[in-house]
Amino acid sequence: MELGTAVAVAIFGGVVATESLGHDIGWGENGPGAGYFPFRIGLLLIAVSFGIFLQGLKSDGGESFVDREELASSLAVFVPTAVLVAVMPWLGCYVPSFAYLVFMMRRHGGYAWLRSLATSAAVIAVFFAVFELWFRVPLAKGPIENALGIY
Repeated sequence: MELGTAVAVAIFGGVVATESLGHDIGWGENGPGAGYFPFRIGLLLIAVSFGIFLQGLKSDGGESFVDREELASSLAVFVPTAVLVAVMPWLGCYVPSFAYLVFMMRRHGGYAWLRSLATSAAVIAVFFAVFELWFRVPLAKGPIENALGIY
């Protein structure tokens, strides 16, 4: 698994570094060019992948990458997050994020319904105020926001 991860990280780093070459990767009189940081991050990812690869070569491979309990714990967070991302194009940001926060507070935090609902509503209200009103950066809205006449 470590060797596969190392290869994946190296490929990703290579793509980042290569794509940043289409921009100025140097430092000009106004500061760094558009590709300056992405190029260096790509190189850093490639360097890190070598470390991961060497570490993978040193391991004996006798231990399991993940046991059943660890996999279940990881999936308990991954699956709801994947569902959140999957429904956002149709339902917007706010309603799915609210449902996600309520679910995670109930499932993983063990909070009561009232506290989960109130906290999630407060978080979404703050996000709306910060992004929509303060920064004037509209986030994706879904049919519920449209029905309510929210932008």
